[in-house]
Amino acid sequence: MSDNSSKVPAWVWVTTPAIAIGFVGFIFYLSTIPAGDELEAVRGDARKVLEESAAKAREDAAKIESKVKPSYDFYRLLEKQTVEVPDVEEYKSTPKDAAAKYEYRLQAGSFRSDSDADRMRAELILEGLPAYLESSAVNGSTWHRVFVGPYTDRSKLNKAQDILVSRNVSPLVLKQKVSD
Repeated sequence: MSDNSSKVPAWVWVTTPAIAIGFVGFIFYLSTIPAGDELEAVRGDARKVLEESAAKAREDAAKIESKVKPSYDFYRLLEKQTVEVPDVEEYKSTPKDAAAKYEYRLQAGSFRSDSDADRMRAELILEGLPAYLESSAVNGSTWHRVFVGPYTDRSKLNKAQDILVSRNVSPLVLKQKVSD
């Protein structure tokens, strides 16, 4: 029994030298790192080199700018030229209380049958629109047109147009100059 108790396991023989070698390697690594004073010296040298290169770049840029100066002559050319401006009449705005110069109507439909045109006119009157009929002869046949209006105010015209569009009617806007 005394032979077994003095025996050291094999894993101890492997791990102990590995740990010792790792420790020596770590000590060697620490010796290669510069000390605090040396680190500041390296940083100072790097800063000095950076400042010198920046100063040289500024000098080079100044030399390039001094060599290439643009020559603009347009201000001298414009002093010698004259521009003639023709006389133009003043703009006269239309007074707000001036009478409307245009009258607008909407053509809601055009029918060959008088009864169809009258039916549409009645529907539009029930919608609150001022609808009326006009008949005219075109190429030997009579057409009955349904009109809404007349309007002198664009906002009322747009409202009537919206009502017609909501009824799936695409109105035709007619603009007519009002004689004074």
